[in-house]
Amino acid sequence: MKSKIQTVYPQSIFQSTSAETIYVADFTERTNSARKVEIHIAEPCVPDSSEAMDCLKVNNRDKVELEFCLFDDHQFKDEEGKDISHCECCFFPASDDEHSFIAFVEIKDCKAKNVSVYKDKTKEQILSTVQLFKELEIIGEQKVYGIISFPRRKKMFFNDFPYRDVYEATRWVKNYGIHLFASNEVDVVNATMLKPTEYK
Repeated sequence: MKSKIQTVYPQSIFQSTSAETIYVADFTERTNSARKVEIHIAEPCVPDSSEAMDCLKVNNRDKVELEFCLFDDHQFKDEEGKDISHCECCFFPASDDEHSFIAFVEIKDCKAKNVSVYKDKTKEQILSTVQLFKELEIIGEQKVYGIISFPRRKKMFFNDFPYRDVYEATRWVKNYGIHLFASNEVDVVNATMLKPTEYK
């Protein structure tokens, strides 16, 4: 997977880790774009503060070696050279094969009251990126996940906003081959499967 992405997008930035806990943070809004999406193995802080940053948390208890590919704002172009709307990053097992998963991540670091504003945009960003990867034959038979995170909303369950409707999740699998969920915390079950973390 990594080599396929590098062939098409040689400027891609990768970060690999087998850490047991991984934090995906989007600093764009809080730093006026001075910092973007970052991968951390220790919980990062809000810029110029000792307060913990709101992140997507990836639990990797079996320490699967994962490759994170961070997308540049202007990485994807259409035939006319215009930017294609896309998500923040993707990640997949380093020992990638046709049975491995690939997950596309969209993070909206917005106030909880503004979550509804981004309902449709988050879905479009995931879908456009996955479709592009399929058109370029970067994705083959891998199981594809779409993870939408609103980290300032502290707990988001699998059936939480904006995907309370089971029909919607089923439709995405059937129409697009994407297992879509909104969650601020996910578990890497193994090299072939992810799941939203279950809150107790």
